[in-house]
Amino acid sequence: MPILRRISDHTGPPPAVPVDDARRDRRRALLDALAVGLVVSIAVGAAVSGLWHSATTTVRENYREYLVQLATAAAVQVDPVAHAAIRRPEQDNSPEYRAAVEPLRRMRAAIPKIRYLYTLVRDGASVRFVLDSADPGDRDGDGVEDHSAVGELSVSPQTAKLEALGWNGQPGRPTATHRPYTDAWGTFMTGYAPILDAQGRQEGVVGVDLDASGYVARLEAARRNLLVGLMPAALMIVLLTVTVYRLRHKGFADAREIAGAALHAQLAARRDRLTGLANRTLFMEQLNAAIARTRAGAQERFGVLFLDFDHFKLINDTLGHDAGDELLQQIAVRLRGALRVTDASGEDASGNVVARFGGDEFAVLINDLRTDADSERVAARLLQALEPVYALGGGDVHSSASIGIVVGHDDRDNAEAVIRNADVAMYEAKRSGRACHVVFDEAMHKRLTRRMGIERGLRNAIGKREISLAYQPIVAVETGRMVSAEVLLRWEHPEFGDIPPAEFIPIAEESGLIVQIGEWALLGACTQLAEWRREWPEEAPVTISINVSRAELALGGRLLSRINTVLRRTGLPGRCLQLEVTERDVMRDPSACYALMQQLRAMGVRLTMDDFGTGTSSLACLREYPFDSVKIDRSIVRGLTRNTDVMALIHATLTLVENLGMASAAEGVEDAAQLAVLQSLGCRYAQGYYFSRPVPADQLIRASRPLHAVDGDQSAIISAA
Repeated sequence: MPILRRISDHTGPPPAVPVDDARRDRRRALLDALAVGLVVSIAVGAAVSGLWHSATTTVRENYREYLVQLATAAAVQVDPVAHAAIRRPEQDNSPEYRAAVEPLRRMRAAIPKIRYLYTLVRDGASVRFVLDSADPGDRDGDGVEDHSAVGELSVSPQTAKLEALGWNGQPGRPTATHRPYTDAWGTFMTGYAPILDAQGRQEGVVGVDLDASGYVARLEAARRNLLVGLMPAALMIVLLTVTVYRLRHKGFADAREIAGAALHAQLAARRDRLTGLANRTLFMEQLNAAIARTRAGAQERFGVLFLDFDHFKLINDTLGHDAGDELLQQIAVRLRGALRVTDASGEDASGNVVARFGGDEFAVLINDLRTDADSERVAARLLQALEPVYALGGGDVHSSASIGIVVGHDDRDNAEAVIRNADVAMYEAKRSGRACHVVFDEAMHKRLTRRMGIERGLRNAIGKREISLAYQPIVAVETGRMVSAEVLLRWEHPEFGDIPPAEFIPIAEESGLIVQIGEWALLGACTQLAEWRREWPEEAPVTISINVSRAELALGGRLLSRINTVLRRTGLPGRCLQLEVTERDVMRDPSACYALMQQLRAMGVRLTMDDFGTGTSSLACLREYPFDSVKIDRSIVRGLTRNTDVMALIHATLTLVENLGMASAAEGVEDAAQLAVLQSLGCRYAQGYYFSRPVPADQLIRASRPLHAVDGDQSAIISAA
């Protein structure tokens, strides 16, 4: 009988014992019983003693054998790497603890006779618990938690436990207790088996406590039968023979039941319960096998496709987790249908494998690639199969996927690196617009390394004064005088040098660090404005203009409190602060942003719509939200003097803004001609390199010397004043 079957065959209870195996068990039990009866018939007195010893030894050794088999099966379920990482008491019931103990809990649930299933490690002269498959609770009513915590001392001095852990310099070996023992939780016998890592080193042991009440009951029954047999010798021989037969037959049946249940639990631990696909553990095993075949020359190449479904969280949030689970099941069916997939737990380990890694992440292993380009054709086929709508809860749902591809064909590959690179390529696909596939290359790895370095550096940059504030004046077009200054971030990284804001600000937003950076920038800019107002009361800008990110808008009341605190601390009135937000960020949560903006206006804070004219700028947003001014994006201003259509567009925009009672501003003004046209069209404010580049705080006043207004056809010039 094959040891491994298809995963789909193991979704129910363990299979029944085959007829041939049952017949063999009965024959073995009968032969053993007849042998015992023959010995008893030679000498009744000696037989009674001998049979009692034989019966108890047989039952005990059978149970010990069963326990060793069960413990060995359980030891295979334990990931030695994850097990080695769990040693601290605070890790008890942590996510990594639950992930490591989950296979043991499934095995314990599959075999009702198991009362406790746990792992132990040697700690000097002591033995301590690590994993305990039991759920926390007080089942014996003594007021003490029955669940063993990480690092709790194991005090029972069992010889079997010491032999399994390694005793007197000997390596640990599978073993079991010789006789039942009773404590507050019941009567048990325990089997132990070493946990070995990939190099064969012992990481600890698995302990399996099996309910031995039945074993004790059988011994007592055997004792009574033997005592009765002392009266009529002939009857005693018959009874003993029958008793031994039953005990042996039951022992064989129990052993086979335990082995079958252990195999069932082992296979279940390698399968995703929701989709029926292989799980991460099984996929990594098959990927390692593919790498080994490639190194040995038995296989030329392999491909790994890493899939992440776009906007899956939105489906969970809007339709519910049941709909999300149903979507994952439909995705699994489509993936199987689009590939020639060999069941990953079958005998053909060189077939293709589809696995669910968790959440909405799937992975595909392709072992039959003829060329590297075949991997892209497979990815295109998967995208095509996943494109049609999904019927969920009576409605249609679209869910595209982003796919990262890695093709391996040399001995430098290892499974973790392959998955990591495929994950990097998948994120490149997301950045490329989603619903597409990208093949990994080393440039991606370099970009990822740089990005990770930037993210690490951001966490310490503020405290180390690597990030600084620069200021660019915003001037009144008619008078040429500075009325405000926009705050801009500058970062001089000790390793990467000058990192532009366009590179590090998106990383700060993704990592959540933008909130901390924004708080620091707000306090620094307001403090600087207060200093300018004291030292240069005539030349200082009226307002300071600060960009606000989507994450800061999401703070809601906390942002209001933060702004209030900064204004009180610096002594500035609310009208001195101007916040710049984009329509894109406002539309993430329109109702909450509207309420927040109304509260900011009530504080006197001015609001500017930034980057108007890009993306999906909406006239309705201008009308409905309480903006004081609108900034026309530099990408439009750039073509102002070269394209009459751009001039007409800006003129219409300026007219609309003024009619709505808002002030207009233009970004990116670089020459006098652009300034002249903006003035003629009625633009109120402007900023750009024509006036000043972003400068440190101590240079702003000098860099913002008044400009003469444009007069007729005369170009604006910088005054010497």
